Amino acid sequence: MLNNPVRRLTIHGMMLQIPYWFGCCTYFAFIVTTLIEHGWADSSATGAVTAMAVISMLAQPVGGYISDRFLSEKKLSVLLLVMTTVCILLLPLSLGSGSKVLVLVNMAGITVSATQVGGLIDAWIVGLKQEYPSINYGLIRGTGSLAFSVSAQVAGLATIAFGHSARLWIGGGSVLLAIFAALTFRPARRDRPTDGKPIRKLGGKEAFKLVFASKQYKLLLSVSFCLMLSNAAMMTLNQLLIRDFGGTTAQTGTATAVMSGSEVPMMFFMAVILKKVGFKRLLLFCSTVYVVRMLVTASVTTVNGLISTQLMQGLTFAVLVPVAMSYLSRIVDERVRSTAVTTYAAITASLTGILGNLITSSLLATGFSAQTALIVFACSAFVGFSLTLYGVLRKIW
Repeated sequence: MLNNPVRRLTIHGMMLQIPYWFGCCTYFAFIVTTLIEHGWADSSATGAVTAMAVISMLAQPVGGYISDRFLSEKKLSVLLLVMTTVCILLLPLSLGSGSKVLVLVNMAGITVSATQVGGLIDAWIVGLKQEYPSINYGLIRGTGSLAFSVSAQVAGLATIAFGHSARLWIGGGSVLLAIFAALTFRPARRDRPTDGKPIRKLGGKEAFKLVFASKQYKLLLSVSFCLMLSNAAMMTLNQLLIRDFGGTTAQTGTATAVMSGSEVPMMFFMAVILKKVGFKRLLLFCSTVYVVRMLVTASVTTVNGLISTQLMQGLTFAVLVPVAMSYLSRIVDERVRSTAVTTYAAITASLTGILGNLITSSLLATGFSAQTALIVFACSAFVGFSLTLYGVLRKIW
């Protein structure tokens, strides 16, 4: 069974994703609550998280360039996972010290290390997929979503029973397992020219120029930005809507678990679906459902109805990510693979998270309700749909 290289690499990739995303959830899904329960004001806690998102956005392309220029995705991922483990295990001590500066430094360490690893693993798998096109990225990434969903429940129960420190120790231990998985995972190769000379490594400006020279890359980045902006806003607005509908913190956790869990089946079967349906149709379908999702969520009036709408994550985010990564494996130059993928992650994940929070805060401050704010983000999703349709009609894809 494991003699098949594609099957072996897929299983090994899954074994890396599971402990990484399980450990990440113990920190990222609970950090605001953790800070507030350690005496931080709501505004200070959310402000700290926004600052970390800015750091993440700036750090990811730098990490990608370092990987393309100096270190492989494997080597850099291992170094950053070690840093993540140390920082997560030190966070309980920082929180107990009462020093906000120390906590912020600790959070910055986790942000710089942990958030970069996700993009580097994606670039790593994209590189392997360039060598073995039949590798199922969705199956590999889907196990990460499953681990995140399980971790949200386990970590929540651990926090209630033993406190925040116990949850963070569990997270640190999980990331430690990810280090061992990364150490034994085969690195992605970069092709050599036929004359046998090593491939020429590009400088920073040259690398980014080559990445953005691709029309397909720029269009995919634009579409994903518009769609993921609505996705980022949904994460914040859901918490406000559950509160407005009279829901509890436990129901917020349930909504998060349903959202993450709904990604799993679609990601698992995305390779088969992509082969039968094709990239253009799937992206068009995904962008359409994004618009519908925002409008439907804006119309629900109960907590249970809101939780049910989270199932649409499986038809939006769970389609967009594997489809985008599959497409990137076809269009990016191997010399700038990590730069391209981590830049994509920085803009579609970190930047959208920053702007989503800023736009949401501005809308609420001017008198918009959480539900009417969803209409604004439905417009963003519609722009993403329009750009997708433009790419199809102009045959850019």
